[in-house]
Amino acid sequence: MANFDLSNYVKAQTKVLTDFSSAEMRFRQPELFKLYLRNRDIMTPNYKEVKKSTQRAVESDYFLRQSRVLGSTIEHNHAGAQGDSGVITPTWSLYSDKYSSWLKRPNNSIYDMAELHFSEMSNVIANFTEGLESAASDYTFANRTQVSTAYSDTAWDATDFVHKITESTNKDGAVNITKLTMDVNKYQGKNYTIVCDPVSFRKFEAQANQGTGNSVNTSFQFSGVSFILDPDLSADAAGLVGNYTAGFWLVIPDGYVSFLDWIEPQYVQGVNSKEATFGSIINPIDSLQYGLHTYEERADGTAFGGYAQDLKIETQIHIQGAFEVAPLSVANATPITAFAFV
Repeated sequence: MANFDLSNYVKAQTKVLTDFSSAEMRFRQPELFKLYLRNRDIMTPNYKEVKKSTQRAVESDYFLRQSRVLGSTIEHNHAGAQGDSGVITPTWSLYSDKYSSWLKRPNNSIYDMAELHFSEMSNVIANFTEGLESAASDYTFANRTQVSTAYSDTAWDATDFVHKITESTNKDGAVNITKLTMDVNKYQGKNYTIVCDPVSFRKFEAQANQGTGNSVNTSFQFSGVSFILDPDLSADAAGLVGNYTAGFWLVIPDGYVSFLDWIEPQYVQGVNSKEATFGSIINPIDSLQYGLHTYEERADGTAFGGYAQDLKIETQIHIQGAFEVAPLSVANATPITAFAFV
């Protein structure tokens, strides 16, 4: 490329974090999305070696739980059931952002070309950060379990798929009740991440800080439980039949969710032709590799700060990804469990 070779993009991405210190470029850290990223190489290892094209599906096998009532006799002709396995096929979605640049725009600006390009890249990375965090929130809420076992301190709502906890009597013990409910549902021995709407986050944070203060940004931890603030949950909870506004949260046992990222080989390898450039950048916020595509065309740039005889540079950045939750053989059951104060 005559004006923006790949080194320009690399230089811009390394400066982005500094730019985000300004108020205008601020964004919320994608705590929930990063939770999904922690297990991408554990839940589906080597998937990038298998998925060679957008059209190719990736399948992962897992053993099914064979639940049987124990017998009470010894038999000479016993015949047992054979074990079985299941298959999970990730659903891939494409996320992209794009912008235009003009060769002669710096002539009419206090900024040079590198500074203008840096500004555009800063917006792209912020857009991906917020967009993928929102996608993680939507996926988590939509994939909460529809099958769960309650015990005496909760009431399971089979319409909203949420464990109800009476706040007037159990507010201070809500976290323990949540952990016990997960234990009853056979997730004992696990650490949990609790994704909170702002109301429940405030209440739990106040309880946590009755002892040593341990709040950091949008997450804190105590007693083997981590808490993430997800502002999008407020609207989700209010949209349910129960209209849960006193506090709503989702529990994820550690290691049971994942996000698989992927871009085509041409972007990874880098291809530069007279028509277009295929390359990649590393997002400094989530450390994922994103595909980058650019091309140039002659155009009138007067309406965009350029000149009548100008050169337009088009840039698109993208990533393909699949959100995953550990599969269960029980229909409509997942490890993600919802709770609410009533």
